[in-house]
Amino acid sequence: MKTIKIHFLLLASVLLLFGSCEGPFSQIDESIDDVELKKGSVKKSVELTEADSLGILFMREEEKLAHDVYEQLYVDFGHQVFLNIATSEQKHMDAMLRLITYYKLEDSATEISGQFNNEELQTFYNDLMASITDLASALNAGVLIESADIEDISGLIEITDLKNVKQVYSHLLNGSYNHLSSFERILDKVESKQN
Repeated sequence: MKTIKIHFLLLASVLLLFGSCEGPFSQIDESIDDVELKKGSVKKSVELTEADSLGILFMREEEKLAHDVYEQLYVDFGHQVFLNIATSEQKHMDAMLRLITYYKLEDSATEISGQFNNEELQTFYNDLMASITDLASALNAGVLIESADIEDISGLIEITDLKNVKQVYSHLLNGSYNHLSSFERILDKVESKQN
């Protein structure tokens, strides 16, 4: 995902130049719902840039990737952490969709699980799913996804001046840190039992 971030930031720069998991998740999800998207909540002097548009659309699909992976892993392994975090990721997807609607962008996310318009995200998804053979590797996939989310969201926060976009990204970032912590904690327990 570092490659995705680098490619995304390079593209954004070019465009600019030319023209158990319950309490913390529910609190973060509720705060995402509270982010103000009404007209007037964004200063008129701050314009939506091409990089902002690309970032919003990218994060919509990256949150979908997390959701789709965790939903499938819950089916495959039945561990509650996957269901809890998949539910949280759906709220993150919805938050990004609200930004897309507010700024009148065209949603690039498909409704089909495991399918993505962004080719790098599609490759990442395919590679992740192919690497999963047991619960430990499934949890490790969660670690990889959340680590990538943290890196990508942090980069997007740095390049936007839009307050409401920063707020949504910040809530997503907090959620990703919580998700990462949960996956790492459970993975440690699973691996310790295997040794």
